[in-house]
This record gives sequence, C-alpha cells and structure tokens, in this order.
Amino acid sequence: MALETVRANLQKLEEFLSRHPEIQHVTSSSPEYDSTRATFVARPDVTPSAIVRPPTIEDAVSIVSFLITNKIEFTVRVGGHDMLSRTFKDMIVGVDLRLINHVVIDENHLTARVGGGILIGDLSRKLHEHGLATATGTIAPVGYVGWAMYGGYGPYSTQFGLGVDHIIAAKIINAQGELVEADADLLKAIRGAGGAFGVLVEVTIQVHRLDKILAGVLFLKSDDIPAAVRQYNEGYRRLSAEGIPAALTIAQAAVNTPQGLALLLLVNWSSPDFESGKIWVDKISRLAPVVLNTVKETTPPGWLEEAGRLVPRETQGRMYTINVKAITNEVVDVISTHLQRMPSDPHIIWDMHELRRSSPSARPRSDSVFAAREGHFMFEIVSIAEKKENLDSVLAWGKEFQEALYKTDPDNILAATYLSMTAPDEIDLTKVFGEHYEFMREFKQSHDPHGVFSNGYVRF
Repeated sequence: MALETVRANLQKLEEFLSRHPEIQHVTSSSPEYDSTRATFVARPDVTPSAIVRPPTIEDAVSIVSFLITNKIEFTVRVGGHDMLSRTFKDMIVGVDLRLINHVVIDENHLTARVGGGILIGDLSRKLHEHGLATATGTIAPVGYVGWAMYGGYGPYSTQFGLGVDHIIAAKIINAQGELVEADADLLKAIRGAGGAFGVLVEVTIQVHRLDKILAGVLFLKSDDIPAAVRQYNEGYRRLSAEGIPAALTIAQAAVNTPQGLALLLLVNWSSPDFESGKIWVDKISRLAPVVLNTVKETTPPGWLEEAGRLVPRETQGRMYTINVKAITNEVVDVISTHLQRMPSDPHIIWDMHELRRSSPSARPRSDSVFAAREGHFMFEIVSIAEKKENLDSVLAWGKEFQEALYKTDPDNILAATYLSMTAPDEIDLTKVFGEHYEFMREFKQSHDPHGVFSNGYVRF
C-alpha cells in the first residue's frame, strides 16, 4: 500500500477516534504499541498502522463500520496465536477484540453468550465458577472464537465434540458494517469458515456440567524413540478396536527437555467416574514404559495452566499440518524417523489430536461447512524456534516431516486439512470444504462481493 494512502487513512482514523475516546488505540509511536502488537509468533517486521481496541460490541460496530465505509483495509485479532502470521499486516489497521470478553450464562446452564474477544483460559475460569465447561483447546491464551469457528480440536473432542459444533448462535458485523444475528445459512458458513463473512463479536455456545477432571502428562521412556513410538501406537490401536470411553482423550506429543527429547501423552478424563478414569489411565500407562505420571484430579482451568507450561509465550516459526485416517505402521515409521531428526531447539513441538469415530462431531452435518467429519488424526508439526540461528533448520525439518507423511498411502490421507494450521499457499478450498464448496463460493459472492474480509483464512 502506498505510503500516502496509509497516511491519509491514519488521519481519517485519528479524526474518527477523537470523537470516540472510549475506543482505545495505539500507533507505532505509542509506548504500549509493542505489547499490544505482541503475538505468539513474533513478527517484528510487520507494523500495523494502528491497532484499535473497542471495549463493547457497539464500539466494535462503530469502528468496523467506519473502516468499511472509508474502504480502509483491516485485520482482526484476538489471542494472536495464528501460526501462519495472519493476525496483522504491515501498514494495515488491526482491530483487537480482546476487551469484548463477557460471559453470560443462561439460567438453565445449558448455553452461554461469549464475547468475541475472550481467551480460552478466561472462558474456562468463568464457566468453572458455575461448575461448567465447554469444548476448548489446550492453550489458555488462544482466542476462543477463532479456535472454535475453524474446527476446534482439543481435550474434550470425543466427549463433547469439536468447538465448531458448539456454536449455536452468533452476532456478526457484516460487509455493510451492520450488526446482524446470523441466520441458518450464515451460521452454517461461520461453522468452518469463521471470519470470511464478518467480524464475530459474540457467539452463543453449548456448555456442560463438568467441575473436576483427571488430567496430566504421561512421560514415556524415550531413550529408544522408534521402539517407544511403535509400542505405544500398536497398543493404542488394540485398545481403540476394543473401545475407549468417550470421556478419555489422549494426545501424543514430543518436546525437547534439558534431559533430551521426551515423548508425552497428554491425558484428559472428563467424567465424574474417577475410579473408571484411573483404571483407564493405568491401561494407557501400560502401553509403553512410563517414567513420570502427573495425571491427577484437577479442574478444566487447572489443566490449561499445567498444559500451558509446555508451550513458550513467544516464538518464531510456523506450523505444518496433515490429517490421516489411521496411525498405520507406515505413518509410525515416518513419525519415528522425523522425531529422531527433530532439532534440539527448546521451543519445537510435535503433537497430534484425534477426532475419534465415536465423537459427536465425527458424522456428516448439513449445518456446518467444516468437512473433516470422519475419524482422523490431525498433526501439528509446530516448527518454532527460540533461537533465530535455529529457525532455518527447524522449518526444514517441519516441511520434510509433512512431505514424508504426504508420501504415505494416499487412501489414508484425509483430503480436508485444518484451515487454522494450513498455510495460505497450501490451502485448497475445494478439499477444505468438500461438498460445501459451491455453497461457500456462492455465499461469499453474495455476502462479501467486494472482499471486505479478504484478510481472513478463507480467500476465494
């Protein structure tokens, strides 16, 4: 964008904000600029021209309507955990929704109205005050709505379903700058394509009675990576064939520790029947040698706090992803090979979420464009580095890991990839949306013909 245009737009914006002092904002000269701009994947080379922070839905409508009317390009941020650095654009206005973080629980404790800027950790804590929980991810500072509207994998996916299927209503600022209640078609589009059609300032979600859980980490004996990966996955396949309770979710992961590479199992039991839960945790711990077991009685926000210790606050790098239907012997070999080659940087992570066939979300739905509905494993090859000098080798490792997985049996690879984790140049919307693609294409043409929301994840 030409510098003259940036300056003219910034002048218009500052004149507007002078009449709306309730809307906080920062520019590059503000002392709070760096802290407000900070995201999980640091991008000091990306300098938004201004970041505006509306404190209410009404203020969000006001500022977004102004930007649209004046044809000023903008992006939207909440948690700032986008792994492909789409949170901000250089010299473009950023709309930060984090101040819109209310939680209003209905009197029957079945649903809650949630502000579009709330973070997963804050939502979990507020629901827990009422003995409630909802499907969330594992990282507390992630924005809840952004996590949920593109899929939303996490420790409750088997018991409650994905985050995308918890959205039952939404308030959205459309391409005309108007606040609207999403109708059935718009809700369908939001469930899987999120911000392609507007700025979500509030969603109504399903909540569940859940006060306490069993959760923690099983650290596997990791001196022989191929043996540990093979032994665990062979055992897990046998248990899966017999049937695993919906309350139990296990995510495989690998991280670097001061003692070396560690294979982990993140375990979550979301049923009040703790006796059965302990029996199942013991079954899982006997699938491969365990050197440390931290699984204990805790709460949903307590588990978020513990799991968050495995992840840095700020880093550099990107994500690679793929969905596979089963962890076959061929896939196990690829995992083993690339974990042995994993660079030693302390930030790098590999993990894998499962959408189990018994999940409420593992079935076709006509009211959502999220297409990855059969049982599968979603890989997160988190190619991030603490040290800049390690970044190139970390990124090369992640890309090679993903490419090796794509060379395995094509019948075992799910066509749809996880939109949140897929780089723009790797996205094939015909595969992401599958049978819903034509609906999405026509809906985009009719609801955002001028590409107001072209900075979202979905770009036709």
